[in-house]
Amino acid sequence: MGRKSSMTMATIFVVLASTLTTYASTTYTVGDFSGWQVPTNNSNLYDNWADNKTFVVGDNPLFNFITREHDVAEVTEPGYNACTTTDTISTDNKGPVKITL
Repeated sequence: MGRKSSMTMATIFVVLASTLTTYASTTYTVGDFSGWQVPTNNSNLYDNWADNKTFVVGDNPLFNFITREHDVAEVTEPGYNACTTTDTISTDNKGPVKITL
């Protein structure tokens, strides 16, 4: 009987932890104060910005830009790896854009 209770408690803990992770999302403004722009002075702007962040499922990157000045394309993994927008999931040019990972 004690072993069954322990297993039940462990299962409940895992379910609760999974649920809490889902609700503990973080919104990141991409580029911080620089916003979403074409980097002119620093080609590593977004690489450097992302270096100290750990993104998890449920987080929300916020692309802050003026409508129709830029766009955000959500692409498949092959599209990302090929650095192309030919296989997009969605594209939005109405800023700001928030995407849930």
